[in-house]
Amino acid sequence: MREFWEGFFRGASSAQITEEEIFAFDDRCVMRWSYRWIDPQGNSGHIRGVDLYRLRDGLIAEKLSYVKG
Repeated sequence: MREFWEGFFRGASSAQITEEEIFAFDDRCVMRWSYRWIDPQGNSGHIRGVDLYRLRDGLIAEKLSYVKG
């Protein structure tokens, strides 16, 4: 996993992740975010997404991510 994410972010050195909204209820948490980058050729891009978390004993037990390009 670490190797993947290091390569992913290396390919977009100006990457910026912005948290748009986060809220929780009981053992669930929802976070909306946007991700913007400029690739090595100078092209900009962005995607938006949402992460759904389930917590157990104060730790993340499950995380599901959905992206809209």
